[in-house]
Amino acid sequence: MSVGDIALFTVGIETQFKAWHSIPLPDGTKEPEHEHFWAVEVEVCGNAPSKGGMVINFAQLKSRLLDVTATLNETILNESDYFKDKCPSAENVAVYIFDRLEPTLPDNVRLKSIRVSEQVGCWASYSKG
Repeated sequence: MSVGDIALFTVGIETQFKAWHSIPLPDGTKEPEHEHFWAVEVEVCGNAPSKGGMVINFAQLKSRLLDVTATLNETILNESDYFKDKCPSAENVAVYIFDRLEPTLPDNVRLKSIRVSEQVGCWASYSKG
């Protein structure tokens, strides 16, 4: 490695929660309310592991993510204050989680991305530049 190279470590965790939603359709109607077991994947990164050899402890990161997803678990997303004026799409669920998880992270850890899947093969990913 040369002097100008910076090592970047990426670590991730995943969890899931259960929630219902109804998405507006192009013709102005809404699809029927339905349930998903939403899968959430989080990637964080840091330049170097801490003295303990980790960018962040997996259990600490998962605990912070569970605090955020607990606000969505067993809810009808359309009825939450956040989604009253927003479509409760996978894209907007990813933004919701990102914006609430990011401020909880230590200063040396950057939230890289949130990936939300409504079902296998159907996902949205969100990150900030």
